[in-house]
Amino acid sequence: MNFQAVKGMDDLFSPDVEKWQILEKKSRDFFEAHGFREIRTPILEPTELFARSMGEASDIVHKQMYTFEDRGGRSLTLRPEMTASVVRSVLANRLVPQDEPLFVYYLGAMFRAERPQAGRRRQFHQIGVETLNTRSVVNDAELIIMAKNYLEWLGLKDYVVKINHLGSESDRKEWITHLTSYFKRMEGKLCADCHYRLTRNVLRIFDCKVSSCRPVIEGAPRHTLSKAAESDFKTLLTLVHKAGVPIKEEPQLVRGIDYYTGMVFEVTAKGLGAQDAILAGGRYDSLIHDLGGPDQGASGFSIGVERLLIALEASGVCLDEASRAETVYVAAMVGGEETCAFYRSIASVLLQTKKRAHFSFSKGSLTHHLKRANKMKAAFVLIVGEDEWKSKEVSLKNMATGVQKKFQISTLKEGFEAGV
Repeated sequence: MNFQAVKGMDDLFSPDVEKWQILEKKSRDFFEAHGFREIRTPILEPTELFARSMGEASDIVHKQMYTFEDRGGRSLTLRPEMTASVVRSVLANRLVPQDEPLFVYYLGAMFRAERPQAGRRRQFHQIGVETLNTRSVVNDAELIIMAKNYLEWLGLKDYVVKINHLGSESDRKEWITHLTSYFKRMEGKLCADCHYRLTRNVLRIFDCKVSSCRPVIEGAPRHTLSKAAESDFKTLLTLVHKAGVPIKEEPQLVRGIDYYTGMVFEVTAKGLGAQDAILAGGRYDSLIHDLGGPDQGASGFSIGVERLLIALEASGVCLDEASRAETVYVAAMVGGEETCAFYRSIASVLLQTKKRAHFSFSKGSLTHHLKRANKMKAAFVLIVGEDEWKSKEVSLKNMATGVQKKFQISTLKEGFEAGV
């Protein structure tokens, strides 16, 4: 029997995996430089965690979660998003200090049972940040500015930050009342899913992608902010505008998860088609309390790795160039048991110099090896032929300059440092 990967859950291997590794490393470097520390949570969580945090009327909970009963009769779910898992972990492990915020970031796989397409898989990956025990509008602005700086640091050029403010709790309730009245009058023009959303959480109607629903949604009443919320939103817009963030106010942006309150935003980029959001987030002040914790504010955002990689390539960014610059093709033209220790010593030098090796034990000619090294765009070729083996040396060739010299293993590191 020939087994295949589950539909929408992809294998990842070289050369594509190098792009992922570099993006992950760059992300760790960036967020740790900004005071964030990594958090890792289990892939499986109690189903109730997501139903309670995201809302049963959300499309994720209603239609997309991978949920099953384990041998003990417990309902478990493969995590469809990370914020609820982070908050659960923070509360369970008492990680939030009393008098200062907690900054964490994460990288990992998420799971949603939706139709696979470019940039949207059933097993997909996210990079994200959460700031807990924070309520300041300045923190909200800094979160958006950091997202902008992160994307530009990676090399993304053409993107837009869409932003909205859901207001205070009373603002939200008043808007929901107006929306419910409006959509009930227009119910005959809504799809079956929107009928369900109308009875459970009317704000979810804004997430509908059915074309026949769009004119109805476009005609929905806009929400009115209280003076305090409006003042916060104006301050937020001023701060991010001064920082050069390319913003666009989007009054119907609500995000697809119930825990969002106050500021919400998403980043869209070129090269992705209709599903063009690569980053999204906002404030979720009630979530910590809803999951059994103290009354503390929080905000964050998540990045879709698959979509971000597509957007970066559309911007002409080649993340794997850095790995190519550190790749050494080892033309191991002499084999046998007696050569093993010699090749281990070569690997030791490559480790010291932080190089990525590709050992080839092909019996082909040197020309054959050089063609293969050129095809994979290796920066260096390290040759071990009969002559080198006899003298216990290696020949190091810089593929960019064509310069080639022989070295003892003890001086090979110096050859790399000098570029040959």
